[in-house]
Amino acid sequence: MDDNEQRIDLSQAVEVSGELLPQANAVQLSVVRRGGVRTTLTIPAADLQRLVPLLLLLGRALPQVEPDLGAKLSLVPTDSLSVGELPGGETLLAVAVGPATVGFSMPAAAAEKLGRSLLLAGSEATAPTSVQ
Repeated sequence: MDDNEQRIDLSQAVEVSGELLPQANAVQLSVVRRGGVRTTLTIPAADLQRLVPLLLLLGRALPQVEPDLGAKLSLVPTDSLSVGELPGGETLLAVAVGPATVGFSMPAAAAEKLGRSLLLAGSEATAPTSVQ
């Protein structure tokens, strides 16, 4: 990182909020650090498509830690789900949220479990189902 860059370290954040900028077709994140220093990041809608998978892929490469069982699961409403086959025989699960679609690659066995879980969830709408 060069000396002129300002680093945004979310571990130092005391507040992170976001808002829509419809005129700019963008989202804006505001990070407040200890001491009240605020940094603003504007992300055009077209860049969300690349940013979301990048963050997930980078996070996947980090060492695995035990999940905090008390942490709340972040629920993100989806606009659509699509399933298809990838050239290597894996299953593609594409999840669309707003302007971004993220494609997940799953082994066939995981896709089979997902299919069964979705069928069960559709017939027993009140019981939560887990696929691992």
